[in-house]
Amino acid sequence: MRREVMPAGSWGRSRLRTALFFGLVIGVFSGGVTACRQAASPPGDRPPGPEAAATSAYRPKEDRPTIPAVEELIPRTRFAQIAKAVAPVVVHLKTVQELREESSWLHRKPNEAFFRRFIKGLLGLSKDPVMKQDGVGSGFIVHPAGYVLTNFHVVKHADEIRAVLSDEREMRAHVVGQDSRADLALLRLEGEGPFPAADLGDSDHLESGEWAMAAGSPLGLAQTFTVGVISATGRSHLGITSRENFIQTDASINYGNSGGPLLNINAEVVGINTAIMPTGHGIGFAIPINTAREFVETVLRDRPIQTVWLGMEAIIPMPGRTGRDGVVLQSVQWPSPAWRSGLRAADRIIRVDDTDVRDAAQLRRLIVEGGIGVERELTVERGGRIKEIRVRPEEWPARIFP
Repeated sequence: MRREVMPAGSWGRSRLRTALFFGLVIGVFSGGVTACRQAASPPGDRPPGPEAAATSAYRPKEDRPTIPAVEELIPRTRFAQIAKAVAPVVVHLKTVQELREESSWLHRKPNEAFFRRFIKGLLGLSKDPVMKQDGVGSGFIVHPAGYVLTNFHVVKHADEIRAVLSDEREMRAHVVGQDSRADLALLRLEGEGPFPAADLGDSDHLESGEWAMAAGSPLGLAQTFTVGVISATGRSHLGITSRENFIQTDASINYGNSGGPLLNINAEVVGINTAIMPTGHGIGFAIPINTAREFVETVLRDRPIQTVWLGMEAIIPMPGRTGRDGVVLQSVQWPSPAWRSGLRAADRIIRVDDTDVRDAAQLRRLIVEGGIGVERELTVERGGRIKEIRVRPEEWPARIFP
Protein backbone atom coordinates (compact mmCIF):
# COMPACT_ATOMS: atom_id res chain seq x y z
CA MET A 1 0.00 0.00 0.00
CA ARG A 2 1.43 3.28 -1.05
CA ARG A 3 1.05 6.27 1.26
CA GLU A 4 1.14 9.85 0.16
CA VAL A 5 3.85 11.73 2.01
CA MET A 6 3.49 15.56 2.37
CA PRO A 7 6.75 17.42 2.26
CA ALA A 8 7.73 18.90 5.61
CA GLY A 9 8.21 22.44 4.18
CA SER A 10 4.75 22.53 2.65
CA TRP A 11 3.04 21.62 5.97
CA GLY A 12 4.98 24.31 7.88
CA ARG A 13 4.04 27.04 5.46
CA SER A 14 0.34 26.18 5.75
CA ARG A 15 0.38 26.37 9.56
CA LEU A 16 2.33 29.65 9.39
CA ARG A 17 -0.29 31.29 7.16
CA THR A 18 -3.05 30.15 9.49
CA ALA A 19 -1.24 31.58 12.53
CA LEU A 20 -0.63 34.90 10.79
CA PHE A 21 -4.29 35.19 9.81
CA PHE A 22 -5.55 34.63 13.35
CA GLY A 23 -2.88 37.00 14.73
CA LEU A 24 -4.00 39.73 12.34
CA VAL A 25 -7.66 39.31 13.37
CA ILE A 26 -6.78 39.45 17.07
CA GLY A 27 -4.59 42.55 16.57
CA VAL A 28 -7.32 44.45 14.72
CA PHE A 29 -9.85 43.56 17.40
CA SER A 30 -7.54 44.66 20.24
CA GLY A 31 -6.73 47.99 18.55
CA GLY A 32 -10.41 48.81 18.08
CA VAL A 33 -11.16 48.14 21.74
CA THR A 34 -8.27 50.37 22.85
CA ALA A 35 -9.41 53.24 20.59
CA CYS A 36 -12.93 53.03 21.94
CA ARG A 37 -11.67 53.16 25.53
CA GLN A 38 -9.56 56.25 24.79
CA ALA A 39 -12.47 58.00 23.11
CA ALA A 40 -14.68 57.29 26.10
CA SER A 41 -12.12 58.49 28.66
CA PRO A 42 -12.17 62.18 29.79
CA PRO A 43 -9.65 64.57 28.19
CA GLY A 44 -7.61 64.83 31.37
CA ASP A 45 -6.96 61.03 31.37
CA ARG A 46 -5.65 60.92 27.81
CA PRO A 47 -1.94 60.91 27.25
CA PRO A 48 -0.59 64.11 25.69
CA GLY A 49 -0.15 63.83 21.98
CA PRO A 50 0.79 66.08 19.06
CA GLU A 51 -2.78 67.43 18.84
CA ALA A 52 -2.65 68.60 22.49
CA ALA A 53 0.72 70.26 21.93
CA ALA A 54 -0.57 72.12 18.87
CA THR A 55 -3.74 73.27 20.64
CA SER A 56 -1.94 74.49 23.77
CA ALA A 57 -0.20 77.20 21.75
CA TYR A 58 -3.57 78.96 21.29
CA ARG A 59 -4.66 78.81 24.91
CA PRO A 60 -4.46 82.11 26.83
CA LYS A 61 -1.66 82.46 29.32
CA GLU A 62 -2.47 82.23 33.01
CA ASP A 63 -1.62 85.89 33.63
CA ARG A 64 -3.62 87.13 30.63
CA PRO A 65 -7.12 88.46 31.50
CA THR A 66 -9.90 86.57 29.77
CA ILE A 67 -13.01 88.21 28.29
CA PRO A 68 -16.24 86.83 29.80
CA ALA A 69 -18.78 85.35 27.45
CA VAL A 70 -21.52 87.70 26.25
CA GLU A 71 -24.11 85.63 28.13
CA GLU A 72 -22.22 86.30 31.36
CA LEU A 73 -22.14 90.06 30.78
CA ILE A 74 -25.68 90.56 29.49
CA PRO A 75 -28.20 87.72 29.61
CA ARG A 76 -30.27 87.27 26.48
CA THR A 77 -33.36 88.27 28.42
CA ARG A 78 -31.87 91.58 29.63
CA PHE A 79 -33.22 93.70 26.78
CA ALA A 80 -36.62 92.07 27.16
CA GLN A 81 -36.58 92.99 30.84
CA ILE A 82 -35.70 96.60 30.00
CA ALA A 83 -38.52 96.83 27.46
CA LYS A 84 -41.02 95.38 29.92
CA ALA A 85 -39.93 97.74 32.71
CA VAL A 86 -39.94 100.89 30.56
CA ALA A 87 -43.04 100.24 28.45
CA PRO A 88 -45.50 101.81 30.96
CA VAL A 89 -43.71 105.19 30.85
CA VAL A 90 -43.39 105.42 27.04
CA VAL A 91 -46.13 107.52 25.45
CA HIS A 92 -47.33 107.55 21.84
CA LEU A 93 -48.26 111.10 20.83
CA LYS A 94 -50.77 111.96 18.12
CA THR A 95 -51.05 115.59 17.05
CA VAL A 96 -53.56 117.47 14.93
CA GLN A 97 -52.82 120.77 13.23
CA GLU A 98 -55.57 122.84 11.68
CA LEU A 99 -54.60 124.46 8.38
CA ARG A 100 -56.87 127.24 7.17
CA GLU A 101 -56.98 127.35 3.41
CA GLU A 102 -58.00 130.27 1.26
CA SER A 103 -58.52 130.31 -2.48
CA SER A 104 -55.40 131.21 -4.40
CA TRP A 105 -56.86 134.34 -6.00
CA LEU A 106 -57.33 135.87 -2.54
CA HIS A 107 -53.64 135.30 -1.78
CA ARG A 108 -52.24 137.04 -4.81
CA LYS A 109 -51.98 140.34 -2.88
CA PRO A 110 -51.37 139.42 0.77
CA ASN A 111 -51.27 143.10 1.86
CA GLU A 112 -54.86 143.70 0.85
CA ALA A 113 -56.39 142.07 3.95
CA PHE A 114 -59.27 144.52 3.99
CA PHE A 115 -60.41 143.63 0.49
CA ARG A 116 -60.11 139.91 1.25
CA ARG A 117 -62.34 140.23 4.28
CA PHE A 118 -64.77 142.39 2.29
CA ILE A 119 -65.01 139.90 -0.58
CA LYS A 120 -65.40 136.94 1.77
CA GLY A 121 -68.16 138.82 3.58
CA LEU A 122 -70.05 139.34 0.31
CA LEU A 123 -69.68 135.66 -0.55
CA GLY A 124 -70.76 134.55 2.92
CA LEU A 125 -67.37 133.02 3.71
CA SER A 126 -67.10 134.07 7.32
CA LYS A 127 -64.47 131.42 8.03
CA ASP A 128 -61.70 129.94 5.96
CA PRO A 129 -61.95 126.26 4.96
CA VAL A 130 -60.08 124.09 7.49
CA MET A 131 -57.84 121.13 6.72
CA LYS A 132 -56.41 118.89 9.42
CA GLN A 133 -52.88 117.54 9.33
CA ASP A 134 -51.99 114.61 11.55
CA GLY A 135 -48.60 113.99 13.11
CA VAL A 136 -46.99 111.36 15.32
CA GLY A 137 -44.28 111.44 17.92
CA SER A 138 -43.15 109.96 21.20
CA GLY A 139 -42.58 110.98 24.79
CA PHE A 140 -42.11 109.53 28.25
CA ILE A 141 -43.56 110.26 31.68
CA VAL A 142 -41.12 111.99 34.02
CA HIS A 143 -43.46 112.74 36.96
CA PRO A 144 -46.27 110.74 38.61
CA ALA A 145 -48.59 113.73 38.19
CA GLY A 146 -48.61 113.01 34.46
CA TYR A 147 -45.86 115.25 33.07
CA VAL A 148 -44.53 113.99 29.73
CA LEU A 149 -41.20 115.06 28.21
CA THR A 150 -40.88 115.23 24.43
CA ASN A 151 -39.34 117.32 21.62
CA PHE A 152 -40.57 120.82 20.87
CA HIS A 153 -40.79 120.06 17.16
CA VAL A 154 -43.24 117.22 17.87
CA VAL A 155 -45.89 119.60 19.30
CA LYS A 156 -44.73 122.86 17.73
CA HIS A 157 -47.80 123.54 15.55
CA ALA A 158 -50.25 121.17 17.25
CA ASP A 159 -53.79 122.42 17.93
CA GLU A 160 -54.65 119.15 19.63
CA ILE A 161 -52.42 116.58 21.35
CA ARG A 162 -53.54 113.10 22.33
CA ALA A 163 -51.41 110.64 24.30
CA VAL A 164 -51.74 106.86 24.11
CA LEU A 165 -50.29 104.90 27.03
CA SER A 166 -49.02 101.32 27.05
CA ASP A 167 -52.36 100.07 28.46
CA GLU A 168 -54.07 101.63 25.40
CA ARG A 169 -55.65 104.44 27.40
CA GLU A 170 -55.93 107.57 25.28
CA MET A 171 -56.22 111.05 26.76
CA ARG A 172 -55.64 114.66 25.90
CA ALA A 173 -52.42 116.47 26.76
CA HIS A 174 -51.47 120.14 26.78
CA VAL A 175 -48.14 121.99 26.73
CA VAL A 176 -47.03 123.48 30.06
CA GLY A 177 -43.51 124.52 29.06
CA GLN A 178 -41.32 124.62 25.98
CA ASP A 179 -37.84 125.65 24.87
CA SER A 180 -37.53 125.94 21.11
CA ARG A 181 -33.76 126.46 21.15
CA ALA A 182 -33.17 123.24 23.09
CA ASP A 183 -36.02 121.46 21.21
CA LEU A 184 -37.75 120.40 24.44
CA ALA A 185 -41.39 120.49 25.55
CA LEU A 186 -43.16 119.38 28.71
CA LEU A 187 -46.77 118.18 28.51
CA ARG A 188 -49.39 117.45 31.16
CA LEU A 189 -51.74 114.49 30.72
CA GLU A 190 -55.43 115.28 31.26
CA GLY A 191 -56.15 111.97 32.93
CA GLU A 192 -56.45 110.40 36.34
CA GLY A 193 -53.13 109.58 38.01
CA PRO A 194 -50.80 108.73 39.52
CA PHE A 195 -48.77 107.60 36.52
CA PRO A 196 -45.58 105.51 36.40
CA ALA A 197 -42.49 107.70 35.94
CA ALA A 198 -39.19 106.94 34.22
CA ASP A 199 -35.89 106.58 36.04
CA LEU A 200 -33.46 109.25 34.83
CA GLY A 201 -29.77 108.40 34.49
CA ASP A 202 -26.62 110.53 34.23
CA SER A 203 -25.70 111.46 30.66
CA ASP A 204 -22.44 113.17 31.68
CA HIS A 205 -20.73 109.82 32.26
CA LEU A 206 -21.72 108.05 29.05
CA GLU A 207 -18.95 106.36 27.07
CA SER A 208 -18.76 105.25 23.47
CA GLY A 209 -19.53 101.57 23.09
CA GLU A 210 -22.12 101.36 25.88
CA TRP A 211 -25.36 99.55 25.12
CA ALA A 212 -28.32 101.77 24.22
CA MET A 213 -32.00 101.08 23.58
CA ALA A 214 -34.33 103.52 21.80
CA ALA A 215 -38.06 103.42 22.54
CA GLY A 216 -40.96 105.16 20.88
CA SER A 217 -43.46 105.06 18.04
CA PRO A 218 -41.57 105.06 14.72
CA LEU A 219 -43.99 105.59 11.84
CA GLY A 220 -46.83 105.34 14.35
CA LEU A 221 -45.85 101.83 15.52
CA ALA A 222 -46.27 102.28 19.28
CA GLN A 223 -44.10 100.51 21.84
CA THR A 224 -41.18 99.83 19.48
CA PHE A 225 -37.74 99.10 20.95
CA THR A 226 -34.44 99.02 19.06
CA VAL A 227 -30.98 98.16 20.38
CA GLY A 228 -27.57 99.65 19.56
CA VAL A 229 -24.67 101.39 21.26
CA ILE A 230 -23.61 104.89 22.21
CA SER A 231 -21.56 105.86 19.15
CA ALA A 232 -20.24 109.17 20.49
CA THR A 233 -21.05 112.04 22.85
CA GLY A 234 -20.80 115.82 22.60
CA ARG A 235 -21.78 116.04 18.92
CA SER A 236 -22.32 119.64 17.77
CA HIS A 237 -22.35 121.80 14.62
CA LEU A 238 -25.10 119.62 13.13
CA GLY A 239 -27.56 122.46 12.44
CA ILE A 240 -30.36 120.79 14.43
CA THR A 241 -30.77 123.22 17.35
CA SER A 242 -29.04 126.34 18.60
CA ARG A 243 -27.85 124.44 21.70
CA GLU A 244 -26.14 121.28 20.47
CA ASN A 245 -24.50 118.68 22.67
CA PHE A 246 -25.95 115.50 21.20
CA ILE A 247 -25.48 111.85 22.00
CA GLN A 248 -24.89 109.84 18.84
CA THR A 249 -26.29 106.30 18.68
CA ASP A 250 -26.80 103.58 16.09
CA ALA A 251 -29.97 102.29 17.77
CA SER A 252 -32.53 102.57 14.97
CA ILE A 253 -34.41 105.91 15.06
CA ASN A 254 -37.12 106.78 12.53
CA TYR A 255 -39.85 109.36 11.97
CA GLY A 256 -42.08 109.17 15.03
CA ASN A 257 -39.26 108.25 17.43
CA SER A 258 -38.71 111.94 18.22
CA GLY A 259 -39.26 112.64 21.90
CA GLY A 260 -38.90 109.02 22.98
CA PRO A 261 -36.37 107.85 25.57
CA LEU A 262 -32.85 106.58 24.92
CA LEU A 263 -32.08 104.02 27.63
CA ASN A 264 -28.96 102.48 29.11
CA ILE A 265 -28.51 98.87 30.21
CA ASN A 266 -29.96 99.73 33.64
CA ALA A 267 -33.28 100.85 32.11
CA GLU A 268 -32.46 104.51 32.91
CA VAL A 269 -33.25 107.32 30.47
CA VAL A 270 -30.01 108.95 29.31
CA GLY A 271 -31.32 110.89 26.31
CA ILE A 272 -34.29 112.07 24.25
CA ASN A 273 -34.33 110.77 20.67
CA THR A 274 -34.36 113.85 18.46
CA ALA A 275 -32.96 113.51 14.94
CA ILE A 276 -31.28 111.29 12.38
CA MET A 277 -28.67 111.89 9.71
CA PRO A 278 -30.72 111.71 6.48
CA THR A 279 -27.69 110.93 4.31
CA GLY A 280 -26.45 108.08 6.51
CA HIS A 281 -27.65 104.87 8.08
CA GLY A 282 -27.56 104.09 11.78
CA ILE A 283 -26.65 107.67 12.76
CA GLY A 284 -29.14 109.08 15.24
CA PHE A 285 -28.92 111.86 17.81
CA ALA A 286 -30.42 112.34 21.26
CA ILE A 287 -30.50 115.27 23.68
CA PRO A 288 -28.66 114.40 26.93
CA ILE A 289 -31.06 113.80 29.81
CA ASN A 290 -29.06 116.11 32.08
CA THR A 291 -29.92 119.00 29.76
CA ALA A 292 -33.58 118.02 29.78
CA ARG A 293 -33.57 117.55 33.56
CA GLU A 294 -32.74 121.24 34.09
CA PHE A 295 -35.56 122.19 31.71
CA VAL A 296 -38.11 120.02 33.54
CA GLU A 297 -37.09 121.34 36.95
CA THR A 298 -37.38 124.91 35.72
CA VAL A 299 -40.89 124.34 34.36
CA LEU A 300 -42.11 122.49 37.46
CA ARG A 301 -40.86 125.30 39.68
CA ASP A 302 -42.89 127.71 37.56
CA ARG A 303 -39.86 129.69 36.51
CA PRO A 304 -39.50 131.39 33.13
CA ILE A 305 -37.38 129.55 30.56
CA GLN A 306 -34.23 131.61 30.14
CA THR A 307 -31.72 130.80 27.43
CA VAL A 308 -28.17 131.90 28.12
CA TRP A 309 -26.65 134.00 25.36
CA LEU A 310 -22.93 134.42 24.72
CA GLY A 311 -22.86 135.36 21.06
CA MET A 312 -19.93 133.24 19.94
CA GLU A 313 -19.34 130.02 18.03
CA ALA A 314 -16.40 127.71 18.75
CA ILE A 315 -14.74 124.86 16.85
CA ILE A 316 -12.13 122.23 17.72
CA PRO A 317 -8.76 123.30 16.22
CA MET A 318 -5.28 121.87 15.91
CA PRO A 319 -3.03 122.22 19.00
CA GLY A 320 -1.81 125.78 19.49
CA ARG A 321 1.65 127.16 20.00
CA THR A 322 1.36 126.65 23.73
CA GLY A 323 0.84 122.93 23.19
CA ARG A 324 -2.62 123.05 24.78
CA ASP A 325 -5.80 121.87 23.03
CA GLY A 326 -8.69 124.23 23.73
CA VAL A 327 -11.19 125.51 21.17
CA VAL A 328 -11.01 128.37 18.66
CA LEU A 329 -13.74 130.98 18.27
CA GLN A 330 -14.98 130.84 14.71
CA SER A 331 -17.15 133.93 15.07
CA VAL A 332 -18.15 136.51 17.70
CA GLN A 333 -21.38 138.47 17.24
CA TRP A 334 -21.67 142.20 17.81
CA PRO A 335 -22.90 143.45 20.23
CA SER A 336 -22.88 140.28 22.33
CA PRO A 337 -21.57 139.53 25.84
CA ALA A 338 -18.59 137.78 24.28
CA TRP A 339 -17.78 140.83 22.11
CA ARG A 340 -18.13 143.30 24.98
CA SER A 341 -15.85 141.19 27.17
CA GLY A 342 -13.09 141.47 24.57
CA LEU A 343 -13.30 138.08 22.84
CA ARG A 344 -12.67 138.03 19.11
CA ALA A 345 -12.72 135.51 16.28
CA ALA A 346 -9.63 133.25 16.12
CA ASP A 347 -9.13 133.45 19.90
CA ARG A 348 -8.26 130.07 21.39
CA ILE A 349 -10.00 129.39 24.71
CA ILE A 350 -7.84 127.05 26.78
CA ARG A 351 -9.44 127.11 30.21
CA VAL A 352 -12.61 128.22 32.00
CA ASP A 353 -11.76 129.09 35.60
CA ASP A 354 -9.66 126.04 36.64
CA THR A 355 -11.00 123.54 34.09
CA ASP A 356 -9.23 122.74 30.81
CA VAL A 357 -11.44 122.98 27.72
CA ARG A 358 -11.65 119.97 25.39
CA ASP A 359 -14.50 120.79 23.00
CA ALA A 360 -17.14 123.41 22.16
CA ALA A 361 -19.96 121.62 23.99
CA GLN A 362 -17.92 121.50 27.20
CA LEU A 363 -17.03 125.18 26.82
CA ARG A 364 -20.68 126.15 26.71
CA ARG A 365 -21.56 123.96 29.71
CA LEU A 366 -18.75 125.46 31.78
CA ILE A 367 -19.81 129.03 31.03
CA VAL A 368 -23.58 128.68 31.39
CA GLU A 369 -23.73 126.17 34.24
CA GLY A 370 -23.94 129.01 36.76
CA GLY A 371 -26.77 130.70 34.87
CA ILE A 372 -27.32 134.19 33.60
CA GLY A 373 -25.13 136.88 35.11
CA VAL A 374 -22.50 134.54 36.61
CA GLU A 375 -19.04 135.75 35.58
CA ARG A 376 -16.49 133.27 34.25
CA GLU A 377 -12.74 133.73 33.78
CA LEU A 378 -11.43 132.49 30.44
CA THR A 379 -7.79 131.71 29.68
CA VAL A 380 -7.30 132.77 26.06
CA GLU A 381 -4.42 132.39 23.60
CA ARG A 382 -4.18 135.20 21.04
CA GLY A 383 -1.19 135.59 18.75
CA GLY A 384 0.90 133.23 20.85
CA ARG A 385 0.25 135.17 24.06
CA ILE A 386 -1.89 134.11 27.01
CA LYS A 387 -4.39 136.51 28.57
CA GLU A 388 -7.32 136.33 30.98
CA ILE A 389 -10.77 137.54 29.90
CA ARG A 390 -13.91 137.63 32.01
CA VAL A 391 -17.29 137.01 30.37
CA ARG A 392 -20.76 137.39 31.88
CA PRO A 393 -23.58 135.46 30.07
CA GLU A 394 -26.88 137.25 29.46
CA GLU A 395 -30.40 136.18 28.58
CA TRP A 396 -31.06 135.59 24.91
CA PRO A 397 -32.54 138.84 23.59
CA ALA A 398 -35.70 139.06 21.54
CA ARG A 399 -33.64 140.77 18.85
CA ILE A 400 -29.89 140.20 18.60
CA PHE A 401 -29.30 143.20 16.34
CA PRO A 402 -30.88 146.58 17.12
